[in-house]
Amino acid sequence: MQDVLARRPAVRVNQLGYLPGRPMQATLVTDETGPLRFTVVRDDDVVVREGVSQPWPVRPDPTSGLTVHVLDLRGLPEGTFHLRAGAEHSHRFRVGARLHASLHDDALRFFTLLRSGADIDVPGYERPAGHPDTAVPAWTGPAARRLYPGWHDDGVYNVSGGWYDAGDYGKYVTSGAIAVWQLLGALDVRPGDARIVAECRWQLDWLLRMQVPAGRPLAGLAFHRVHGTTWSPLPGLPHLDPTERVLHRPSTTAALHLAAAAAAGARHLRSSDPAYAHRLEHAARSAYAAARRHPDLLAPDDHACHGGGPYDDADVADDVYWAATELWLATGDPGYEAAILRSPVHAADPFDTAGFDYDAVGAPARLDLALHGHGLADHDRVVDSLRAGADRLLDLQSRQPWGQPYAPAAGWAWGSNGRILNNLVVLGVAHLVTGDTAYLDAVATGTDYLLGRNALGQSYVTGHGTDHSHHQRTRQFGHDLDPTLPPPPPGALAGGANSVPAPDFPYDERLRGLPPQLCYLDEPTSEVTNDVCIRWNAPLVWVTALLTDR
Repeated sequence: MQDVLARRPAVRVNQLGYLPGRPMQATLVTDETGPLRFTVVRDDDVVVREGVSQPWPVRPDPTSGLTVHVLDLRGLPEGTFHLRAGAEHSHRFRVGARLHASLHDDALRFFTLLRSGADIDVPGYERPAGHPDTAVPAWTGPAARRLYPGWHDDGVYNVSGGWYDAGDYGKYVTSGAIAVWQLLGALDVRPGDARIVAECRWQLDWLLRMQVPAGRPLAGLAFHRVHGTTWSPLPGLPHLDPTERVLHRPSTTAALHLAAAAAAGARHLRSSDPAYAHRLEHAARSAYAAARRHPDLLAPDDHACHGGGPYDDADVADDVYWAATELWLATGDPGYEAAILRSPVHAADPFDTAGFDYDAVGAPARLDLALHGHGLADHDRVVDSLRAGADRLLDLQSRQPWGQPYAPAAGWAWGSNGRILNNLVVLGVAHLVTGDTAYLDAVATGTDYLLGRNALGQSYVTGHGTDHSHHQRTRQFGHDLDPTLPPPPPGALAGGANSVPAPDFPYDERLRGLPPQLCYLDEPTSEVTNDVCIRWNAPLVWVTALLTDR
């Protein structure tokens, strides 16, 4: 770790750059206790700004273990620059209005490259379709009986399409639903964007196929996941995967997540394709009804022993709330509004500064209620709760010398970069709802951390920044392990620092005891820090759309 830090400039900047009129800050790693003079130097070696650093009062910063200063660069004109502070310097960076446009495009293209059952013709990433999944059996046998006692389904199902979830070849409803919900949400920023719509439809079509059809056991629910009975070889292309694909038992949570995502799809796509929206609404209604008939059919935690992640969740109250929210927004049905208002989640605060994820979906529900639920009986209270949650993130961010609105005392979680982005989505929606530019400024500042202004001095997005992640853990982009395979594509977000060992996966001993921000390895075998995931790239698409178009 120390040799990595020694190779990186001590002045840490957003290596992509900064937006005109938004905050521009850098972080200097130094043991100096007093302020230091710094200069901003244009590409032609002309000094355009001089300033004085602000020593950070907390020494060392607990998230990084480093002593640092903060440099304020606000007001720089458009151009390309670098920083000098004493003998230290920064990477080059730009100031420009559409810095995030290419990042947005690459982050969205990531989903195309992860399509299951589709020929990929993107230059450099061409491959035949993998996993047609047109005739997948429900899982049977001793292991299935142990995991799902009493369940038996002798059917074979077409569950083709959708996106691979992460570096593996599994497809999971509870992960895939929140990812497509966030891409649909990007249409609030970019209405009618054809590329976003096309990707969303690819995933929504798959979700519809995961719903158990009428006449079959547990009809109306959704199969929880589909993948091999053993883990696919690492590395390896999807069309060469030798594993046997099976469907895992339907679950209450999968049905509720399908209902939420399909209802959101119906709302967003109704004006452009009423017939398709009707299909989505019908599926959402039936999934919600089935989940209410089977309220406690939960996915067990099988410790990822059977070829895929469990995506388990023991509490369905927030899932019911999210599904009812999206169905009410899509249909106006007063029954769903009543379910919202009587939910204990509606009375609670869903905004945790540790970030939301697939197993904590009260925040996604509240975001859409604040943005779209103007007819709700207590909409003013909903907006107030959003503002309060966003204000907590503003306060947290102001106490970080790196600009990230995330610093959980209990440790940085697996996929911390995704959680940071989800907090940026909360701030971004607060801006859309209230018009307050302080929240938009916070979104811009929060991206600094992801793009290089962090303890490691690296961008976590492949292809964006001078020192960026190159070696994510992924099967099909496994060039590090097999030179015949392509490398991770531009726009792929690494999971990021993870200081909390999980019981289900091996933790790298080199990371134990390090400050949270340093718990990351840009290595193709670091699953707990360097995997990729659709749930992390989706908010990256949302945030970059906001910063490009606002």
